[in-house]
Amino acid sequence: MQKPVYFDYAAATPTDKRVIEAMVACLNEDGCFANPHAKDHVYGWQAAEVVERARSQIADLIGVSPLEIFFTSGATESNNLAIFGLAKGLRKKGDKRKHLVTSMIEHKAILEACELLLDDGYEVTFLKPDSTGQISADKVAKAIRPDTFLVSIAEANSVLGTISNIHDIARECHKRQVYFHSDVAQSVGYLTMDYAHSDIDMVSLTSEKVCGPKGVGALYVKRDSHIPLLAQIYGGGQEKGLRGGTVPTHQVAGMGEAFAILKSEGFKDKERFFALRKRLIDGIKHLKGLVINGSKTDFLPQILSVSFENIDGHKLLPTLSRIATSTGSACSSASLEPSYILKAIGHSDTLARASLRLSFGRFTKNEDIEICIEELNTKIPTLYN
Repeated sequence: MQKPVYFDYAAATPTDKRVIEAMVACLNEDGCFANPHAKDHVYGWQAAEVVERARSQIADLIGVSPLEIFFTSGATESNNLAIFGLAKGLRKKGDKRKHLVTSMIEHKAILEACELLLDDGYEVTFLKPDSTGQISADKVAKAIRPDTFLVSIAEANSVLGTISNIHDIARECHKRQVYFHSDVAQSVGYLTMDYAHSDIDMVSLTSEKVCGPKGVGALYVKRDSHIPLLAQIYGGGQEKGLRGGTVPTHQVAGMGEAFAILKSEGFKDKERFFALRKRLIDGIKHLKGLVINGSKTDFLPQILSVSFENIDGHKLLPTLSRIATSTGSACSSASLEPSYILKAIGHSDTLARASLRLSFGRFTKNEDIEICIEELNTKIPTLYN
């Protein structure tokens, strides 16, 4: 049986063969397999060199010092470290501020962390995005209070692809002595970074969205911001005491290689994504009831969110057998729940359920787009019968 064409890059990407080669070199007995924290022999030194090279590759992509990169297990852990680590660090210092600002459409790693802080006596403002999914710097500025200590807004929404200007938001935060954090898992490598010359304090990174391995990520922490983070995982004092546990040499090597490839090829990839997205839209724009979600001007080209009016969303994915994609919704055991992100931009439950997130990437071919167009043109009209 032929597998469907993959259109869920925003969830996870295939690993680049060059990344796999870098990882394999850290796994066998002839490679750098040792514990990178072992300081008493050459094996440990070699593994440590691999880790530091990866740290430099990551820092180089985003325009910062390698000393500001701390490895984690992924963006989810990085998000938790940024939020809980700062909240507890400030409390330890006697800082009594207990208000955060975020948005209604953040990743669940942000939203659930904020909800846990609510249980601990903190207050959270969940900003509503505009109809495209964008959060403006002005809206953030108006939400900041004297007791606000942190604002966390993603640079690009993972369902809509809509981009918010996090550099402007960070500038407004710094005017008010508030820390700013962003999850840039979807956008890293494709937008202006150069974080050393930005007011952004912390950024969560992962490699699984950019053709690197799963299970590894990093948190960028700006040295000049003097952020009082407390570790959330203890045991061994690794990563300068900010994250205990053995750093997995092969995974960070893979992440470093993925970021190095992105630095050299990201612009070329992005230009191709724009062309693929345009072809996809042109091929389906005549479909009855089609709604293209998100911003028409500020968007990641590799994510296209579409909805279809007056169809049964429960039948949408099962009908599309030739493409592997997602609805932008979470599946519960009993029913297809409408996406909280699509509802936040004003969609009804029915329209939110009848939605697709079509995301593609480095290995998507022109013929894959043609298959997607043909599948949607063939199957969507049948859902109106």
